[in-house]
Formats: sequence, structure tokens, C-alpha cells
Amino acid sequence: MNIDSMQSIIQSNKRSQLDRTPVFKPGQIFCGKVRYIDPSNHAIIQIGGEKIIANIEAPLDVRKDYWFEVVKTDGTIQLKVLDNISNNDAFLSFLHLPKTKLMNEFLQQWKQMNFSFERNVLTKVADWINQVNDIQKVLEIVQQMDKHHLPMTDVVFQSLLSMKSSSPLSVLIENLYQQLNQDSRAKNLPIVQTLQHLLGKDDPNIAFSLNGSDGNKIHQLFRQLNTLLGMNYEALINGAEMKNLPLKGQLIQLLTMDGLPLPVKKEAEQLFHKIIGTQLVNIESNGLLQMTLSLPLPLAEKVIDANIHWRGKKTEDGKLDPNFCLIIFDLQMPSLGTIVSRMQVQNRTINLYIFCEDDKIEHLSQPFVDLLKENLKKLNYQLAAIKFEKIDANRQTNSGEQNLIPPVQSGSLDVRI
Repeated sequence: MNIDSMQSIIQSNKRSQLDRTPVFKPGQIFCGKVRYIDPSNHAIIQIGGEKIIANIEAPLDVRKDYWFEVVKTDGTIQLKVLDNISNNDAFLSFLHLPKTKLMNEFLQQWKQMNFSFERNVLTKVADWINQVNDIQKVLEIVQQMDKHHLPMTDVVFQSLLSMKSSSPLSVLIENLYQQLNQDSRAKNLPIVQTLQHLLGKDDPNIAFSLNGSDGNKIHQLFRQLNTLLGMNYEALINGAEMKNLPLKGQLIQLLTMDGLPLPVKKEAEQLFHKIIGTQLVNIESNGLLQMTLSLPLPLAEKVIDANIHWRGKKTEDGKLDPNFCLIIFDLQMPSLGTIVSRMQVQNRTINLYIFCEDDKIEHLSQPFVDLLKENLKKLNYQLAAIKFEKIDANRQTNSGEQNLIPPVQSGSLDVRI
């Protein structure tokens, strides 16, 4: 490649270079391969699948990989080559990390990904890998944190991890309730009553109300459960002290208590991370929204999770647009198994898809189709079609969203922790 063609690349990439520059900050470290250096020390550096233009003041070999540290990002990115780091073991020594097989595998995968982080973040990621013992899972979460500009903290990581691997919300609530009741000091705390109410143990009429056909009652129950969990806790508190804290606020109080028994602390942390994780996966990008909500639903047989996913956009006044959206309900029913309803709304016309394990669902639903059409018509919606599809009882997806909801590709998140 000659100098003229190099200048052409610099000019053609100037806009994308400026767009990428904020990704880099002084002190960040990444592994890259030098593709070309011109006489003025401008170089093309490849980081994973990306190429950047940088200024390097060091003799380099275009056939080798190097670890770079970002010196400055004004205009052209200026990089410094980390001396005497020729292999993974040398880099692990530089980070003061153990030279283990797991850490070597981590660095190999890190090199292949388009990542650049400060040294302390690299060591933190290494600590997470040692905790979880699953490189791929950790790097997927770190990639998600980086993509959505989330802080690289233990709370955020553990919360996103809980969305991938922890027990359902209803199980975590039950586990903490049992642990608190076994502790003489903790069982009289206000949080015990909140957990009891979420599990329907103090109100047998909750389960009964779900068996009726009154949608208003179910809607009120969902709102009540959402408020009890504290999903909108930050918006409600708004700097003022609340008389009745929701579960999220009570968990914060519980986790700051001195002498909290280890089993109680462990269950409280898992539940807290689950709630935070649910908030973190709610994404807003260019007016498009993706929201997930999990609620403990107290049925007569047992408490189950009602997983609700919503995709859509906001209107000009900032409200959710009821004319165009995608709503998914995912339920693990005690007798009927998995039921996932996928409702696509286009200009107030609804196409409804029911995915279920039990063949009887389609037959059992037929008497309610006309009633559904009639009630939707009262709300100025038209039901165009209902389709049923049998799903595998051994499906590997989490709450159905991986197969049924396309992810939001980019954007920022409103995070309050």
C-alpha cells in the first residue's frame, strides 16, 4: 500500500474515526495488529474486526500483535506500545494475575473481541471469570455492559448475571422468606410482611381473583405487585423519605444491617440483583423501547413468574404508543406447562400467536375467542388472527425472549442504582 492510498483511507475514515474516538480514553489497554505504517507514523491498527487510525512513535513489526495503551484521543489517537509484553504470560504478570489455563483462555478470547478498557477493568473482568468459571458468559455480559455504557461495577455485573443464571423471581422471594423466618431477629422485620404479601400467603383472595374474567382486577393486581417490588422505586422516592418502602428499598436496608446471617445475606443479594437486572435490561434507543417485567403471580396451586416483555415506541408527548407494539407474556403454568403469547399490534390491528406445550390449549381457548374479539373491539382494536404452535418442553431459552423478541441493537439505558 502506498502513501497516497494511506491518505485516502485516513480521509475516508475521518468521520467514522471521530465517531469511534469517544470509545477510547487515556489509560485504556487493548490488543491489536499493525496493518500498515506510513513515514509520518500514522498506522492502521486492527482491533478484532475494527480498524482505527492512530499515531505511534515506536518501531513496530506489521507481522506481530501488540498490547497498546491509549495516551491521548484528541484528533488522531496516540498509542503507546507496552514494553516487554510478547506473550500472554508476560501480560498476566503486567496485570498481576495468575498464569493459569483459565486466564490464558481469557486473554485469547479478549484479543479477538473489540474491547479496550483500563487496567483495573481488565483485572475486574478476570476476577469475575474466576468467580463464575465461565469465560464466555462473563465476556457476553461485559460486552453488554460496554455496548450500553453501563458502569463496570460488581453490582451491575451480578445483576446482569442473575438474568442469565439465577432462579426465577418467585423462587428467590420464597427462599428469602424462609431464611428470614428461621432467624429470630430478622423474622419480625417489615420485609417479611412484604414477602408474605408477594407470595399471597396473607391474602387467599388474590389467587381467586386471577380465575375470574375481570381484566381490571388482574391489571390492578399487576400494578400492586409492581409497586411492592419497587421497580419504580427511584421515581417514587425522588429524594424524599418514604413511609412504606417497597421490597427493593427494604432489601437495601436489610443488606446494610450489622451481623446479618450469611444465609440471609446470600438470598437477599440474589433477590436484589434479580430486581436490578430486570431494570438494566430495559432499553431505550432513538425513541424505541424494550422493557421486561417479572412479577410473582400467586396462583391457587403455586406462585409462578409472569414474565412480560414489551417492544414499541413513545409518542410525541412521551407516552407509550398503543397503536404499534409487541407484547409477550411468558408463563410456566403448574398444570399446562409453558404458555407464551406473542401479540403484535400494527395500527391497532392485532395478530396473536400462542406457543404452548399442551395440545389442549387450542381447544380450551376456542370458547373465549369471540369474547376476546368483542372486548378488544370496545377498546378500538381489531383481532385479525390467532395462531397456535406447539413448542418443545425442553426448550433452552430463558423466558422465551431469545427466540421471540428481536434485541434492540444499540442505545442508552436509564440506570439508577
